[in-house]
Amino acid sequence: MKYWKTFTLSSLVYLICFFLDYIVELFSINETSVKTTIFGLKIVTKMTMHSLNTTFSLTWYTLLTYVIFVFLCELAVFIFYKNIG
Repeated sequence: MKYWKTFTLSSLVYLICFFLDYIVELFSINETSVKTTIFGLKIVTKMTMHSLNTTFSLTWYTLLTYVIFVFLCELAVFIFYKNIG
């Protein structure tokens, strides 16, 4: 049960960090560009005089960072409980 809670908590923390990274990158765009965030979200922005088009897409790096983050959290809990028990 403790590993399920760790998985849930680590997923929630990852989602919060992903969202904060997305907000920071989105509001730092001031011209037509393609940006990839730290967590692998690709943001394509096209600005014209009359419109602003923004496209979001996930990359394989997003999945990779998520799996590594959850694995490291699970490993930390496993080592912690192994050492105290």
